[in-house]
Amino acid sequence: MKNSRYIISVSNKASDEETEYYRKELEGMAEVHFLNGLSPEIQKEKLKESNILIARNPTVELPEVEDRAFKGIRFIQLLSAGYDHLDFSRFPKDTIVAGNMGAYAKPMAEHGVGMILSLAKNLRLRHEEMKQGIFNQFDSKSMLIDQKVCGIIGYGSIGKRIGQIMKSAFDCKIFAINTSGKSTEKTDWIGTLDELDFLLSNSDFVVITIPLTEETNNLIGHAELNKMKDNAILVNLARGQIIEEEPLFQKLKATPTFKAAIDAWWIEPFFVNKFELNFPFLELPNVLGSPHNSAMVEGVLLHSSKMGIENVKKYITTGKAERILDLSNHKTFQ
Repeated sequence: MKNSRYIISVSNKASDEETEYYRKELEGMAEVHFLNGLSPEIQKEKLKESNILIARNPTVELPEVEDRAFKGIRFIQLLSAGYDHLDFSRFPKDTIVAGNMGAYAKPMAEHGVGMILSLAKNLRLRHEEMKQGIFNQFDSKSMLIDQKVCGIIGYGSIGKRIGQIMKSAFDCKIFAINTSGKSTEKTDWIGTLDELDFLLSNSDFVVITIPLTEETNNLIGHAELNKMKDNAILVNLARGQIIEEEPLFQKLKATPTFKAAIDAWWIEPFFVNKFELNFPFLELPNVLGSPHNSAMVEGVLLHSSKMGIENVKKYITTGKAERILDLSNHKTFQ
């Protein structure tokens, strides 16, 4: 499509700062339509004119637009890093889709490490005791993080950043799992999912950052949790469905020394417009929860938009783009 006329539709809600940035960066390169807040009829008409779509979650952002409105879309730039929740059958089969992997790595890694620190040091429990007037100085020992083993399931940009922090700050050994069992990033051990048991049984902290796929759906169940140390800390920054909900709850309830930090839940608003738990995780003292906000730091949405726009500009000027997704075996999860 090089040298063609480009019309871009932006379906996500954009701040004034983002809108100004889009207009400035794409001036003279493409016409830009902002769809948020428009009626479904007008959204449909704008999309029919467009050949590029920029979106965070088009499934939620354009629920009332008929699939045929996307017939002219040739390139989609996602501003979100994950895409397991998206239904790409709505778009033409030859549409190129680019992800935004890496856009949220730094804040998500900080959040994950913060959760490890909070649980290892029992900060929330000690705070609650002090609210009740209990000054428990000497009978409140916590876990030393220094030189422990941090296992990371999913060694992409987020996982690597967590490994860097845990290694540099706490001299932790870094065990990692990715698709190839290899990495240019230094680790103390690296393997594939076939070697998951080794990582689980030898890690003091296990952090999940792997994408949700058919292979990783329900990756962690009864058997896997039983292989973990009884005083391990499990952190899920990825997707709730990677861990089986009931086995995790039963493990936490039966083993008070085992702890879990949950940022990604099984039923949450971004995917199905509601938050719901089948088990009372948040009533357990060995659970730390956050509302899937590990990426949400000041300026992150603008940062992710900038990454996305740079990729769109590359596509317009060269016909090529970075972070192209292989959707040949894609399955949509809710």
